Amino acid sequence: MTDNSAYRDALSAAIKHIGIATYSSGKIFVYLTGKGFPEDIASAVVSELIEREYINDRKASRKVIISRTGKKQESRDYILKRLLAAGIASDVAENVVSELESDSKTCYSLYVSLGFEEDSDEIRSEMIDTALRRGYTYELASAVYNLWIDNLGADTSGN
Repeated sequence: MTDNSAYRDALSAAIKHIGIATYSSGKIFVYLTGKGFPEDIASAVVSELIEREYINDRKASRKVIISRTGKKQESRDYILKRLLAAGIASDVAENVVSELESDSKTCYSLYVSLGFEEDSDEIRSEMIDTALRRGYTYELASAVYNLWIDNLGADTSGN
């Protein structure tokens, strides 16, 4: 099989795999190499599909970010790691994360989504532990908890 025919076959396989779904450049590269196509051909096909807009890492990153809101909210650092693991190109992932709200605001949103309406040692511990599991630092989680307490029963928008 010539490189040109291998390229056409890889391009066809990628387009069939993508269909109407949203995939990241990394996922399609892995798919093609997993199908036995050489890395240079898989890379060239991915580049062409990005140029043709069959692959859009910004769009693919939105799918990841939307799934990490509310009670599943995560810190910027965790979201960056999640985007990279989803095959989003690192430059796109870093750009997308830089456009996200600050960790202070998203941690506050996480606390609000948990639905607690009072302060106690147990609730404080649970809320801060949840924030820590989502990638927030202890210092930030504690400071935001204090802000949440100050706003308890008042403004819950985090402003």
